[in-house]
Amino acid sequence: MDTEIDWQRELDSSFGDGRHVPAGHYVAAGRRAVRRRRATAVATGLGAAAVVAGIAWGAAPGGTPSGTEAPVATDPIATSTPTAETSTPEPGGSGRPWGAGGPPVRHTREGIEIRDGAVVHERRDDLYPGKGTDSVALDISFGDERWWTSLEWDGDGGGMTAVPADDKPFDSFDAFVRAEVLRGGLTDGPALDDERYPYAGLVGWTGGEVSLAPGVTVDQQVLDPSGERESIGLVLRHRGEVTWMLLDTSPTGGSAVHEKESESGWLTFEQWLDEHVAIRDREPRLRLVDLEQDGTVSAALPDVQVLDQQSGPDLPDYGTDAASASAVALVEWEEERWFVLAVRMPDEDALTTYAADKAGVETIDDFIAFTADQADEGGLR
Repeated sequence: MDTEIDWQRELDSSFGDGRHVPAGHYVAAGRRAVRRRRATAVATGLGAAAVVAGIAWGAAPGGTPSGTEAPVATDPIATSTPTAETSTPEPGGSGRPWGAGGPPVRHTREGIEIRDGAVVHERRDDLYPGKGTDSVALDISFGDERWWTSLEWDGDGGGMTAVPADDKPFDSFDAFVRAEVLRGGLTDGPALDDERYPYAGLVGWTGGEVSLAPGVTVDQQVLDPSGERESIGLVLRHRGEVTWMLLDTSPTGGSAVHEKESESGWLTFEQWLDEHVAIRDREPRLRLVDLEQDGTVSAALPDVQVLDQQSGPDLPDYGTDAASASAVALVEWEEERWFVLAVRMPDEDALTTYAADKAGVETIDDFIAFTADQADEGGLR
């Protein structure tokens, strides 16, 4: 099937700012990681000042989405090429018109296409060595607008992250690239067979009205969970699978974040929704533990009891050059047991929280083995 993707609409805006959603939160990424904490979002009606971030996956013309089983790099230092060259049209360009207010770069079957007249200030190649895909990060401007972008593609399709540099979700282009490497790049995304339902292929959302794809039902909805913008939380059921979703909108666009209930570390939709509303609203997220200077953890809330912990767990696939300490803890909170993986990053400690019942394990050693298994398959988020 030939698919023409409107990248201005399909760009992902799934994660928050650097303060509340550090790149280290995604300490290992890949195909399984996306299924663990799916944040495949779709942005609509984006203006020039909108923050557009995260991986947007779509088929290249004539192709279908496909993922990769290969491991991803954790070294953010890719080949760097400082430059300030004005581009000229490359042979084999797509010929598609460029949308107003969007980034001046996109992927094609042959590689990347840079808009005529755009200026590339810095370029990083091969962000994900070993994945079997091509990738590049660009500090690029067109007219008065400057973007930090990363693109990854193969013969079937590709994805792009684009952040307006002046909105400062990252302190530097280097920080942006590091976050992209840690996110893991190209993801398995749903084939957009029907553009009426761009959000996970399950729903559409226009003017505050939700439309359901055939066969999709709503088990639960929460109106306006975000205090800063029009939003809706949904529990969707389709072919026996339950998906948790948060849709929101703003003057600069709309987005969605979604995850299969069976693949989330949270026990309830309410817990999951609170987490993602906090990310969206750039508010503090739930922290069950604090990572101390000596590499141990302590309870971050009065009703959290630390039952067991292990500093410096043997999880090499979760380490990065930027991480200086890590620990895994088993805690009790709200009469449930939880595992927390804490990693110290330069800007903020990154925490991954997972219910013991969801992981199906009872001890620290079992959880480390579970986590290592997920890392072998691409990562745990």
